[in-house]
Amino acid sequence: MGRGRHEAGSNAVCQKGGGGASLKFWENAASLTFSGPSLRRFGKSRIVVVESSNLVRRAARVARAGRGARHVGAVCAASLIFAACSRSSVDTPSLASRAPLDVSSEETPFDIVASVPVPPADGPKLVPLKLASPVRARPDKAAEKIGYLRIGARVARSHESVSTRDCAGGWYAIRPLGFVCAGRDATIRLDDPLARALAVEPERAKPLPYAYAFTRASVPNYLEVPTLAQQLEVEDAPWAPEAEVSGAAAGVSAVWGRALAKSALAAGPAAPSGAEDGYPIGGTASDEPPWWLAGPRLIPQLAPFDVVPGSIVANVSPRHAGVALIGTFLGGAASNRRRFAITTDARLLPADKLESEAGSAFRGQDLRGLGLPVAFAGRQRARFWQLVGARLEPGRALARREFVPLSGTVRMLAGERMVETRDGQWLRSADLHVAAKPRELPAFAQADRRWIDVSITNQMLVLWEGSTPVYATLVSTGKDGLGDPRKTQSTPQGTFQIQQKHITSSMDSDAADNEFELRDVPWVMYFKGGYALHGAYWHDDFGRQRSHGCVNMAPIDARHVFEWTLPQVPEHWHGAYAAESIGRGTLIRIGR
Repeated sequence: MGRGRHEAGSNAVCQKGGGGASLKFWENAASLTFSGPSLRRFGKSRIVVVESSNLVRRAARVARAGRGARHVGAVCAASLIFAACSRSSVDTPSLASRAPLDVSSEETPFDIVASVPVPPADGPKLVPLKLASPVRARPDKAAEKIGYLRIGARVARSHESVSTRDCAGGWYAIRPLGFVCAGRDATIRLDDPLARALAVEPERAKPLPYAYAFTRASVPNYLEVPTLAQQLEVEDAPWAPEAEVSGAAAGVSAVWGRALAKSALAAGPAAPSGAEDGYPIGGTASDEPPWWLAGPRLIPQLAPFDVVPGSIVANVSPRHAGVALIGTFLGGAASNRRRFAITTDARLLPADKLESEAGSAFRGQDLRGLGLPVAFAGRQRARFWQLVGARLEPGRALARREFVPLSGTVRMLAGERMVETRDGQWLRSADLHVAAKPRELPAFAQADRRWIDVSITNQMLVLWEGSTPVYATLVSTGKDGLGDPRKTQSTPQGTFQIQQKHITSSMDSDAADNEFELRDVPWVMYFKGGYALHGAYWHDDFGRQRSHGCVNMAPIDARHVFEWTLPQVPEHWHGAYAAESIGRGTLIRIGR
């Protein structure tokens, strides 16, 4: 994937304490635990202590949506946070047990932040009404955006609003931090039509958070269930009702999603829940149209561009566009019983024009107990060799991307540079992607600090905790290799920090590998402007340079890296931004 589009975030309230910068987070934070920064008590207050750091460079590009019929703008508006919430049996006081805040007094949003407890996980819920409903550091529309929620989520909130400053519906504290204005962006009414219609969240326990598919032809994005006459007027290619569509031609109509096959080539991470054979990758299939599509559409259009009043079509996706889906249904007799799939922004696509996609089953290798050097087979002709006297005798061929621990011994044998495996066999160095022990570690590789090392030449990514390598996998970096990213489609080299994370983010044809729009690219971690680490559901070429500058990973690996890195995205949130006052993003070193 090439460079995506996104909106930069900002910083939270900070105070000095201990040996570095610290954030006064919540007065009652007993129900939270944090990975990275630590929670300590200073007198009667609870303080989240983080390392002091330089200001994380903000991304310069702003999300723009709706660039015409063949472009889908990024739906990433947000910013955010470092520490994830965790479930706990410790109860925190609710706002209902406290005296209401007198917002007419001189109490500032800063004072409100300090006095509001963390809403308990089983408390009342707030529902976002947009694809990106902002979460702010303080109950104030001028405050920094520290994250965002996506429609479909249900997030725990305070029982009562904490302020009505610039927000007639009231500002509500949400879990684990931040404030959301109830009104156009969110509601506390669970019977709101949008809240009822779209109650599907991304499945963070799976390699792909939604069900994915590719368009097999140019496909209209309907807002309502079209009649047969409307379909014939809009669509050029012939189609058939579901009863006449068979096998592979039915796409997601016949098979709601292929399962991720188990991989025996590497041993980590374990396939997440729902990735075993025979289990669909996401969504549900219903034979009846949902209530909001039983007649005229009963909810507003959510796609990020304007639609002509009265039109039933909101954009046309070109052939080979990637889409994320949250359900399917059969239209009624008026639509000739055609099956439609529902996208994450509540548009309808004819299912017979889609082909389901489960993504690559490849995954990397846990290095705990193994260490470096290690390798993955890179060529089809790679094979083991046995050294018999001074002669090399061929052994078995390696499977594609097979993982092999190496001993570190290198020799020139029969005119070839050969490396030894830990069981005494030999491999041609040219046939491998190798992650070797670095001659010298960077200065920041201390204690258990997490960082990422990416090699463009070897197409390898290694996760480190201090001086200990913990995970290795293959990636796909920019197709122009070590070129200048300002002039070519190359991945930038240097040391960067993760600035923002999105469970999914759409990338249009200006950024996509194959010049086609890709919706809901999973597990996105921006580290420099529009450059990101992210999952790729559209190819299985990991180990080969092919992106427009981003670092592509297989879905299982991308999810693993996403959950391992900082800032962490809280449960029920869709995006998060790092900021100096609440902790650093994980460091990424990219080099030859």
